[in-house]
Amino acid sequence: MQEPKTIAQPFAFYILCRLLYALIVGCDYCATQEFMTGCAMQPAIVENGGEELARRYYEGEIYQGIRQYQGDPAAFNGDPINALRNQLFLEAEQNLLAKSEAHIYYLEAPTGAGKTNMAINLTLRALQVDSRLNNIFYVFPFNTLVEQTKSALLPFFGKNLAVINSITPVVVSDDDQQPNYDAAWLDHIFNNYPIVLTSHINFFNALFGCGRDQCFPLLKLCNSVIVLDEIQSYKNSIWREIISFLQSYAKLLHIKIIIMSATLPQLDKLLKTVDAHFAGLIESPARYYRHPLFQGRVRLDFSLLAEQKITLERLKEEVLRFRDQRVLVEFIKKKTARAFYQLCKDDCNAVLLTGDDNAARRKQVIKRIRNGERLVLIATQVIEAGIDIDMEIGFKDISLPDAEEQFMGRLNRSCLNAGGAVAYFFDYDDAAVIYKGDARLRHSIQEPAIRQFLKEKSFAEIYALVFQELIARTSKSNEKNLANLDRQCVELNFKEIEARMRLIESNWQLFVPYTLDDIDGYQVWEEFKALGSNKEMAYTRRMVEYSRLALKMSYFTFQVFRDKIPAGAEEYGGYYFISGGERFIEDGVLDREALEKYYGGIFL
Repeated sequence: MQEPKTIAQPFAFYILCRLLYALIVGCDYCATQEFMTGCAMQPAIVENGGEELARRYYEGEIYQGIRQYQGDPAAFNGDPINALRNQLFLEAEQNLLAKSEAHIYYLEAPTGAGKTNMAINLTLRALQVDSRLNNIFYVFPFNTLVEQTKSALLPFFGKNLAVINSITPVVVSDDDQQPNYDAAWLDHIFNNYPIVLTSHINFFNALFGCGRDQCFPLLKLCNSVIVLDEIQSYKNSIWREIISFLQSYAKLLHIKIIIMSATLPQLDKLLKTVDAHFAGLIESPARYYRHPLFQGRVRLDFSLLAEQKITLERLKEEVLRFRDQRVLVEFIKKKTARAFYQLCKDDCNAVLLTGDDNAARRKQVIKRIRNGERLVLIATQVIEAGIDIDMEIGFKDISLPDAEEQFMGRLNRSCLNAGGAVAYFFDYDDAAVIYKGDARLRHSIQEPAIRQFLKEKSFAEIYALVFQELIARTSKSNEKNLANLDRQCVELNFKEIEARMRLIESNWQLFVPYTLDDIDGYQVWEEFKALGSNKEMAYTRRMVEYSRLALKMSYFTFQVFRDKIPAGAEEYGGYYFISGGERFIEDGVLDREALEKYYGGIFL
């Protein structure tokens, strides 16, 4: 019998075993479901090369405008920003068609260049080029991006589209008077829809999760086009592992992957051996990044960095100079953002937005900005991606080069401000506390060279430095060595691989009830518990009902990191209920300081 260590392709061996497992347990689950309920699995795929989907999209106003530009560029002489977007669109399309043999594509384009629209066209073109492709997945790191993209896709794709994340209800067909919960749940856990919008957590569960239900979507990923958005937000320490697995999955399971971002790391440069075919969809991204409409839309100002560690009082002086404009102030820590909000709220129209805000409040804030209200938005990193706003002036606590660029993407986003917006950078909190272990920390804009790269949008130069460090880290004789991943694949150490590829560490989920508009948090909690205790309700219906309650639950749920459970908290279903939640809510926002003071310990 051959020793495991002699296996020549460890990643292929690991993927084969996962695929076989998913097939065996998937067939068993579907057969059992059909026997018990009479509900048979009906595979839902994109049929006829997406011909019907494409027809709807091609009839759209944006697509028609692009084709008009293609035939007569002079027609857009009075609309230079859309002319530039059209050029990007057409170049990406041309290169996809010319490089149809590639497995992984890079779509690198500035913020505001229309990447979502380009991604729609590219997925449809990929289906037309290769008739074996019959599924589409859009994968995002933030639920806000999922919702925004859903709004953009629904007019074209309608019922072919399903969202699978932690806050979206399971799709239940309304064709019949009596809902078929068994069929709905079966489709949900298998991602059995032609087009799926999902989170990077669900995507990674399909690739690396050990749970039975986590493996099922792997079957739908076969023969699919996958769009990965904002990949630079994935945990930096495992970029080498991520791209190593992605190239193997893409090549072996006949997957086309389109990786897109405004700050796109060319991750194949981290590979030990390049087996898949990588292709750039934009030949010379610098041509677009350095165009005045993109590069000149935001002016960078580093003068506050010369003051070393700034005080909040000094920062307030600078911010209030622009109180009559739309101002964005971003901090690294929630606690600091809240402190600055308290400092400013009596002197300007200040609004606080952090990761503790629920979707309803976030929508309210965005609506106020889009309506043209002049305000000072004080936020955390939650604003960097997934929030489609257009501000005039920005102030940011420095962290990572990627984050600085994403932040600038919220300023003069429409490129309509001829004079350009201004982004001021300052130093207050230690970025290493939040971005612990990130290789990009050593290359902040405190360095003159990095500042210049950021001005020139030369992200490849920044990543070259970061990649050197990542390769060095994963080449040392320790548990992070990439060779250990080969060994784990050969030995089928599924649990170890799952842990290594985990994007987000586990944390406590606190349920803090209060009255939000017309939603009573206490009532939502009782509904949640009632569902769990209803033993007469069928399992599939209960799971569907849980999904319907998930969005309301999220309004009162806060993620915290600490060593122990808060004393007196009621645990149920993975949540910890904090009675008297109104004590910890101020202006609709969680007061973490009050929570810490009451329970003791440190919450992040």
